[in-house]
Amino acid sequence: MASALLLEDYCVQLKGRIDAAYSAGGYTLGWRLLSSPAAVMDGAEIAFVGLNPGGARLRSDHSELAMREGSAYVDEVWDNARTAGENPLQRQVRALFDRLSVAPENVLAGNLVPFRSPSWSSLPNSRTALAFGEEIWTELFERARPKLVIGMGLELLSPLSRTLGAFDPVRHSVAWGNVTAAKATFPTGKLVVLPHLSRFGIVTRPQSRPALDLLFRDRPA
Repeated sequence: MASALLLEDYCVQLKGRIDAAYSAGGYTLGWRLLSSPAAVMDGAEIAFVGLNPGGARLRSDHSELAMREGSAYVDEVWDNARTAGENPLQRQVRALFDRLSVAPENVLAGNLVPFRSPSWSSLPNSRTALAFGEEIWTELFERARPKLVIGMGLELLSPLSRTLGAFDPVRHSVAWGNVTAAKATFPTGKLVVLPHLSRFGIVTRPQSRPALDLLFRDRPA
């Protein structure tokens, strides 16, 4: 079992599996799994998961398996920003972590599918890639045992529910037209799936504050 391996051994094994799947799938834009250090695999109260890394070019300045230290949401310069941490998505995610009183580097943050693409629809072999990502994150959740898992993008509700064994999802308005978030329960915690924060900046939007209060009010201790 993955949870029985020492972290260093598991990281070597995991990187090898991702490299092999990357080659077999014909991907060309690189890959990234975690936006935080590998240490979070051995225990994190909160997980934050996006669908897959976006972009249309290889990023040699970005880590693959995990950050050496810090958080990609704090320490990297992303598109449309001149300085580290100032991309609008980075600011939204950091505001969410501030709200939850957790340091970004202590969050099990990453991508369900590690393979980069400009959009999900343009990712080759996306169905196989999704199954591979679910397999990896089932292991990561078993290792880290987060009590709160946050998905970014409603398309993550089904795959994260499968990996966690979550049930009884309920949709909640976020006071942004017809846009909703979702909340479900899994055996050891809560799953909250938000609309994608790059398009819907609800974390810093006053009108959406009551919805966020509701979504996170019974955060497991």
